[in-house]
Amino acid sequence: MLPGAFNLSDKNLLLRHGVTDLLQLAQRRGANLHKLLHGTQIFEQDLSLAESRCHHRDWLTLVARSQQLASPELPFILADSLLHNKHSSLCQSLPLAANLATSLRQLYYFRHQLLPGIFVLLRKTDSHLSIVLKPAVQLGTQQAFIIKLAMAFLVRLVQLGTQRADELNIQLKQTSPAHLAHFNSHWPCPARFSQPLDALHIPLSLWYRPFITRQAAGFRDLSRACYQLNRRLPPQRGLLELIQRQLYRALPQQASLEQLASYLGLSSSSLKRLLQQQDTHFAALADDLRCDLANLLLLQSRLSNRQLASELGYSDEHNFRRAFKRWTGHVPSSVRLW
Repeated sequence: MLPGAFNLSDKNLLLRHGVTDLLQLAQRRGANLHKLLHGTQIFEQDLSLAESRCHHRDWLTLVARSQQLASPELPFILADSLLHNKHSSLCQSLPLAANLATSLRQLYYFRHQLLPGIFVLLRKTDSHLSIVLKPAVQLGTQQAFIIKLAMAFLVRLVQLGTQRADELNIQLKQTSPAHLAHFNSHWPCPARFSQPLDALHIPLSLWYRPFITRQAAGFRDLSRACYQLNRRLPPQRGLLELIQRQLYRALPQQASLEQLASYLGLSSSSLKRLLQQQDTHFAALADDLRCDLANLLLLQSRLSNRQLASELGYSDEHNFRRAFKRWTGHVPSSVRLW
């Protein structure tokens, strides 16, 4: 595998950083622990060991089995459990930060210690910071659950630190759920479904607002513990994250497969093979990134089609408009500003 990247067979998840939380919540809802662990490489005796890890593939298996419990509130409760996880220095440190800006920088830097399967793209305007959540590796049918988990974690963190989570705006790709009440009861802010991207929009007025729960000394001590954990659990990124981040940096130029392969220290054929293992291909990743950015720019600003085409690396506005219609079935002017 590519150096600095992980795949689903890597043991890059500490069991006590979310896996045991999920298992405990699933058991409270009637799941049998033996059946949950069956076929994975996680054993019951591992759950009590501080340094035990599991493969990312096993995490996805546990998520899939937990989804079968038909418990729509599970990702929200799991998010709250993670935020109060006494075994995770990262989770404990976040509410103790001086403000949201410091807390989210901490989460961003040490994210591999918690949810390495997703990554974020950030976009700032005069009034908002938008956080777009994207899969760092292929997540399959578990993607919606994991995105909801990450989104719920962020919303709960904002609420805990500022008591102003009602000022947030949420977009989710998933269709409107049958159990909409669960979303409304756990999220004090508007959530829109069937959207073109998974994103959380945070007013900049909250960015440096002092956290109610801030503790300078506690944050400093827990940050030191996060750095110490990095020696045993070094930062690794998913292949999809590495590629899309580099594509993002290259804009408005459109990097080629050969350029990306060279950047990653691979041959073009090796990169194609790795992407096939992730059930995707280079053109699809480039298209997905431009689609997310186009929708984000349309929501945040009043750029013309010509300006959007220029920012996203299209030769002219006609090509951009045609691509947008292919992505969404709509013309750019139909996207509603919020």
